[in-house]
Amino acid sequence: MDPATLTAVDMASARVLADGKSGPDPVFLSTSKADSEAFTARHPKVTADAEDARILRSVLMKPESEHYVERLHDRGERLTRALAKE
Repeated sequence: MDPATLTAVDMASARVLADGKSGPDPVFLSTSKADSEAFTARHPKVTADAEDARILRSVLMKPESEHYVERLHDRGERLTRALAKE
């Protein structure tokens, strides 16, 4: 992501969320809003060009979902790598 901005983070999160739902291997992620102050405190190289940004998150609610973590993580990585290649 160049330049690294909150707007770019927000757009990438929305794209991964949408792309994850489609295709033969769907994965259902969600987003949360991070305000610019909290986000840039953790990522100071990101330019705060917006008040907030959506960030990806996922929650597995049941103990039996533990076995799904690796698949979920792998799919999320594939989605973000595909986006980065564009």
